[in-house]
Amino acid sequence: MLLTPGMAAFDMDGTLLNEASQMSKGNREALFKLQETGCKLVLSTGRMFGSAQIPIDSFPFDGYVCSNGAALYEKDGTLIRRYSLAKEMVIGAIHALRQDSEPVYYEMHDTNSNRWMVQEDRDRLEPIIEQGTSLEGVSMRRFALYRLAKVVPLEEMLKNIETGEAEIVKFFIWESDAERLKWIADQFAPWKSQISITSSGSTNIEINSHGVSKWEGLRHFCQLWGIAPEKVMAFGDAENDREALTEAGYSVAMENASSKIKEIAKFVAPHHNEDGVAQFIWKHVLGETPSR
Repeated sequence: MLLTPGMAAFDMDGTLLNEASQMSKGNREALFKLQETGCKLVLSTGRMFGSAQIPIDSFPFDGYVCSNGAALYEKDGTLIRRYSLAKEMVIGAIHALRQDSEPVYYEMHDTNSNRWMVQEDRDRLEPIIEQGTSLEGVSMRRFALYRLAKVVPLEEMLKNIETGEAEIVKFFIWESDAERLKWIADQFAPWKSQISITSSGSTNIEINSHGVSKWEGLRHFCQLWGIAPEKVMAFGDAENDREALTEAGYSVAMENASSKIKEIAKFVAPHHNEDGVAQFIWKHVLGETPSR
């Protein structure tokens, strides 16, 4: 029996995108066919809206759940809802992360798709990033460090937060050492009632406002379009997909997901490097063979 979703939500990295961070031709074709059936398509990602646009190459999604649900956008890119971190919490966390002699790689993401970094911390990180060629994610960190980040001195960063010029919706932190990553997470303990902590991989943590999740973002679109949760198909592979995969009627984990994530999903799609999203849609929803 074929599945009949009214809305399909797609995580990006490790799910809709391949290891080169590209949306393949096969996945694009399957999504277009699914959209033609009347199914609404939503990107559900930890990425900011701006960085989410690059790999999808103008694909016409019907809505966007970005920054793990902290920022929601209409199909034309209009910001319709945001959940910012409290200013005093952001400022306190910056000071906490800076207290150790070993620098922490952290970015602060805002509603304007900026990746903010503190100049003094970036300067301390530079030699470490240059040396760490074997670490997972180091190429992306280096690219963000030199090409993507909006870098300002600490005093200016704190002022931007206070004035609201930088409306922070997420902390993104990279660290390859598991024990140190736990120490970093512990630095947010004073604000545990104000935040949600998740991750999109084994070497990062992501901090959002309390109650924020991809699923809560998807619920907004369910209400907007009159779609019941049991008619939502959610694809994902990481901890920040957990709520969506738990609550969606048709939950699909990727083959490359961890065993813990696959255990909570009703279905498992092939690997993200094998057009797993497309394979699942053709077989279980469209019941067709893709054109060649």
